[in-house]
Amino acid sequence: MRVSERQERVLRAAADLSGETLTGFVLTVATARAEEVLERGQRIDLGTEAFERFVAALDGTAEEMPTLRRYVEKPSPIPAR
Repeated sequence: MRVSERQERVLRAAADLSGETLTGFVLTVATARAEEVLERGQRIDLGTEAFERFVAALDGTAEEMPTLRRYVEKPSPIPAR
């Protein structure tokens, strides 16, 4: 990985303070950040009003979808194991 001289100094100093190698420090921090990004990507944040509309839509009458029903009732071209 290419970094500027300043970035390398900062990263090495932080790694030294943490008692880790530079590689170990960078991997630890990068992994933690990656987990945060993935968690945020799997969560949907809604305000109270939006959540209430969402719940009402779930509780409402299902809309008939003839095309979807046709595909659900059609045998799958993928053989079952």
